Amino acid sequence: MYKRNVFFTAVALLFLMASCVKDDCTRVMTYTKHTPVYKTLDEIRVDPTVEPARDLKNPGKIYLYGNLILINEKGEGVHVIDNANPSAPAKLAFISIPGNIDIAMSGSTLYADNYIDLLAIDVSNIQNARLKKRVQNAFPDFGTNSDGAILVAYNSEEVTEEVKCDDQAAMAQAQQGQWGNNMMMNNTGVDNAGVSANVGGSGREAIGIGGSMARFGINGQNLYVVDNQDMHIFDISNTEDPTRVNQVTVGMGWGIETIFPYQDKLFIGSNTGMFIYDNSNPQSPTYLSEFQHADVCDPVFVDGNFAYVTLRSGTNCQGFSNQLDVVDISNITNPVLVSSTDMHNPHGLTVEGDNLYLCDGSDGFKVFDITDKQAIGQNELFHDSSIPAYDAITIPRADAVLVIGADGFYQYSTSNPAALQLLSHIPVTK
Repeated sequence: MYKRNVFFTAVALLFLMASCVKDDCTRVMTYTKHTPVYKTLDEIRVDPTVEPARDLKNPGKIYLYGNLILINEKGEGVHVIDNANPSAPAKLAFISIPGNIDIAMSGSTLYADNYIDLLAIDVSNIQNARLKKRVQNAFPDFGTNSDGAILVAYNSEEVTEEVKCDDQAAMAQAQQGQWGNNMMMNNTGVDNAGVSANVGGSGREAIGIGGSMARFGINGQNLYVVDNQDMHIFDISNTEDPTRVNQVTVGMGWGIETIFPYQDKLFIGSNTGMFIYDNSNPQSPTYLSEFQHADVCDPVFVDGNFAYVTLRSGTNCQGFSNQLDVVDISNITNPVLVSSTDMHNPHGLTVEGDNLYLCDGSDGFKVFDITDKQAIGQNELFHDSSIPAYDAITIPRADAVLVIGADGFYQYSTSNPAALQLLSHIPVTK
């Protein structure tokens, strides 16, 4: 009996010790904490205002319209710059648009997102820009809280804290912060929302020109906007009165990132591939084909019979590829990969003639001769590693390229693509 009691006592002690160890188990974890930011409709629907020109702080999209350059300040509005003299661009004004990420222009009307709404702003007089129309609920929201306020962003901060091993909620939050959130947002809106807008219809000879990472695109008298799953189409034949006419689910209905109108086609980038739509009926585009790739983010630029696609890692797309793909689209229903070239972390790109201008993230700005589509990597003409480049626009017939990056806005003369000459730089001021 004594031995049995000793045995049961020992077993009980073991269970007690295990319980104590479990209760005392903690882990020190460092992760990025994402705190949701909500706004009421009254807070969201604030009309744009014109303010004095200000410094660049967190630049996003660029858009060229005649002698004007528009630079998005992520989540805040648009810088307006007079570029009549590219060697000395002059800041004119700042148009405050809360929640703004994307921009495009037709005539004297600026189209901009204001969180979930689309705004049409008359900028014929920059100093007296006026809201002409607000299309409410033009874009889907990302959710609401119990009070009905809309989720507009996540504030992100790095946190180091002790987490109890049996606190499943805390552990899950920490792991989500380490591995990323499928709907990554920051304090300026949705991450990877895209950069500027493209103009199609008559090709790149149109007045307005934007970058390759667009979610806004104009083709003739229609504005196209892509969100994560759908393409929203607005009739802008009356530029001041954008009217929704259609909504098309793209591909499988998820992971849509960019849109590039080209002639009578729409090239739509997603994190699984490039979708091609026939746009001969501009208000009812139809699926033609797709080019599939690894699960990564991809802006698209089209020139002639070729599409140039950059794939990059380190984003909410969770992929690991960093490369430039050249795709033959001469048979539009059967796009074929021509070549892949390893890159560092490529973002936006543009093509002018036989030269491709590529923004390779922290590895800088690069120029390639693309005459030989099979050997682009062996034909690098220029590389400035000092610019953390994000997107680029060439100015037709002007021998110039515009570049936006984390540290500011640059303009180069491209008269000699192997030795670009810096014309001007507007720096970011922190």
